[in-house]
Amino acid sequence: MKRKSNLGAHAMISDKAIVRGKKGGIRIAIGIVLVTAAAVGIAYPIWWNNRSATGAANLLRKDLTKLQQTSKGAASTRTVGSTQSASQTCKADPGPGILSIPKLSLTAPVEQGLTDGVLNIAIGHDPSTSWPGPNSASLFAAHDVSFFSRLNQLSPGDIITYTVPCATYTFKVEGARITSPGSPISVPNEGALILDTCYPPNALWYTPDRYIVTASFASSGPQDPRVASSLSSQVAPPINYTVNVPPTIPPQELQLANNSQEMGQLSFTGSPSASFQQSNAPLQVEAAGLEGWFAILHAIESNQPTWWKAIVSNVAFPQGMAGGTLKSTSPLEITEDVTGSTPHSITLTGSINSTSIKVTGTFTGTQMSVSDVVFN
Repeated sequence: MKRKSNLGAHAMISDKAIVRGKKGGIRIAIGIVLVTAAAVGIAYPIWWNNRSATGAANLLRKDLTKLQQTSKGAASTRTVGSTQSASQTCKADPGPGILSIPKLSLTAPVEQGLTDGVLNIAIGHDPSTSWPGPNSASLFAAHDVSFFSRLNQLSPGDIITYTVPCATYTFKVEGARITSPGSPISVPNEGALILDTCYPPNALWYTPDRYIVTASFASSGPQDPRVASSLSSQVAPPINYTVNVPPTIPPQELQLANNSQEMGQLSFTGSPSASFQQSNAPLQVEAAGLEGWFAILHAIESNQPTWWKAIVSNVAFPQGMAGGTLKSTSPLEITEDVTGSTPHSITLTGSINSTSIKVTGTFTGTQMSVSDVVFN
């Protein structure tokens, strides 16, 4: 196999400018720079998925702690002072906070920056735009198949909130569109929040198209003490799945960045929760499945029946394919069967050297085992 990934790096946004039109309207000109992993060697290692989930959970806990501390202080002010309100002693500072979209059951941390390091653990704020508030235009971006995987389900009138210590800002969705890099985006005079992700939102490959949601500023108010308690239920510990692969296979051989594999789309069966879909959890499950997929392929290419038997003992070793160079000849489609936040199985379907291969992995707790391999 060629040691190069065909998976593109997610979009990074640059060269943005806010300008006021002749009638005072605000426009955001967004220049999007897309880079392929094959061109610049950006890695997509399997272990990064768990690192991402850990980072997102830690960020959310950090933000929740700030909100909880502010809520306690505001409640104390209201109790002690009969004439002094919490809003007089609690001043909101623009900066990182928590984005909530009730319709999508989405709660996620927002951090400054649009580098891959930020977008792998949080929603990113474009530093060339203002933080959310009245009379400002803010741009948030996130990876698809992650926090913004269901962004295309929003409709005009849906509510979006952004909470920082001492304040909650409310926005109403005005519309959405699919656009190309560099397209200007008009936003309302009263201020707006722009949400940006790759399109389609379940793509696992390099895609230059962007899905943009525009929401207009509606109101601002003091931080509701109940916000922190409601958000605390969204914090879930990351899961580090283990896979039944022989330790004799070098770990780097099981990384997507080191394999020439076309990627397709991610879909779900069962009844996955919205919070599961809009988190790094599907990528953790995908990572386990990819590890099993590449272990199967390397056992064939290396002509190692003992590896094969250790991975999947109930399927005969494909002698006809053994020892040859294997090449992806169709995108790898991935389906995860999930109930709530519990994965039951993952199915990976693609073709290698024009031979269709379907690999099924079954989860028992945090352990994934390859349960079936079918060749057509």
